Amino acid sequence: MNTTCLTHQSQSFAWKAASFKSSADYTLKLSDEERTELIAAVRALPDPRSPQGSSAAQFAMQTLSPRLRAAYEDVRSGRGFVVLRGLPVDDVALEEFIAAVWGIGAHFGNALSQNTSGDLIGHVVDATAEDATPRMYRSNLELRPHNDITAMISLACWHKSEKGGASVIVSAVTVHDELCKQSPETLAPLYRGFHYHQVGEEAPGEPPVTRNRVPLFAVRGGQLSSRYLRSNLVAGHRAMEIPLTDEEIAALNRFDAVATAPENRLAFFLERGDMLVVNNYTVMHARTSFTNFPEPERKRHLVRLWMDQEGFRDVPPEYLFHEVNGVPRREGKTASLNFRKLYADDPVASGGIADLKVTDEMAASNG
Repeated sequence: MNTTCLTHQSQSFAWKAASFKSSADYTLKLSDEERTELIAAVRALPDPRSPQGSSAAQFAMQTLSPRLRAAYEDVRSGRGFVVLRGLPVDDVALEEFIAAVWGIGAHFGNALSQNTSGDLIGHVVDATAEDATPRMYRSNLELRPHNDITAMISLACWHKSEKGGASVIVSAVTVHDELCKQSPETLAPLYRGFHYHQVGEEAPGEPPVTRNRVPLFAVRGGQLSSRYLRSNLVAGHRAMEIPLTDEEIAALNRFDAVATAPENRLAFFLERGDMLVVNNYTVMHARTSFTNFPEPERKRHLVRLWMDQEGFRDVPPEYLFHEVNGVPRREGKTASLNFRKLYADDPVASGGIADLKVTDEMAASNG
């Protein structure tokens, strides 16, 4: 099958591992002065334990704020991501760390609700002991590259795990362009898109699956964007009793292979006080499986924000699963999709539990 590849003007986002001489090329390291500014801003809040609602103006910092505004432009229209290092973790409580994360995030955009409880601040921990069917990020499973239903996502490390838990990112623009060069026949089903399961968070009266197909790749205003969560789309087609075709499964497998190829992705650990911010339309994120320290107080704990900003990017309306970015607060609704069962019931279409083939040694070497 001949497929005409989408043309775009998103070349700045089309990076590979070799595009960077070292992690310094994409890292903003806070100085002691900037860290002091940030802590002072946190402690000047009316209630540092509850930063929600605090604006960027309340975190106006003479030295750090201009650097954060430049980092936002890198995320919006440059390479699509930045790693900040040196957030305060020593001699601060978790609540103050969260407020610092909120203050930095406010320079990138407005926080979005991440679930039907209306949470603006998410906690990435292994919650499987308390919740039989948590959202995938609240497990210790390996996660393949994907996009969340937001414009930007940030992950800030309060504690890392004993083993595993490496962060992996890849340019969706690079994946598209590589597919165009290597196997353009795989792009037609990806452009056509898929129905996505709403994981139990749909609005009252709405079906459990997106009404329209969601294109994996799309171009608006000359900019290429992506939306991809393989487990959710497989669950959507199963719920609709519209099995994925062999052509679609082959395209998804090829997509995953290119997205996880060592030459295309970056793998690194978020150390304590590190914060990753990505353009969720151009950069996919993943993580390796992990094992926690035996002490409960040392378990892996990342603080997550979903963010959007007016004029950030023009994307297809199908990318807004709930007509707005994020997941609106909805009383009585909760995520209920059992991903482990999905992998067991349909390992072919789902691709099974991801195996990124990233060792701790590989990730540590990119720090």
